[in-house]
Amino acid sequence: MTRKLVVFDVDSTLIDNEVIELLADEAGSLALVAEVTDRAMRGDIDFEASLRERVQTLAGLSAEA
Repeated sequence: MTRKLVVFDVDSTLIDNEVIELLADEAGSLALVAEVTDRAMRGDIDFEASLRERVQTLAGLSAEA
């Protein structure tokens, strides 16, 4: 059996929002995520570092969010 995988980048393509921002809003860390994103967009930190920082703000968020 051949398994197939389809991966979509839905952020700002299939939906108008960024998923990490929606999750951060639920986690109460939207302002912090926005600040980290701004630092990355200015080139102060690289994408990997910004992603790690933003994901860390989601710790404890329930799977139902």
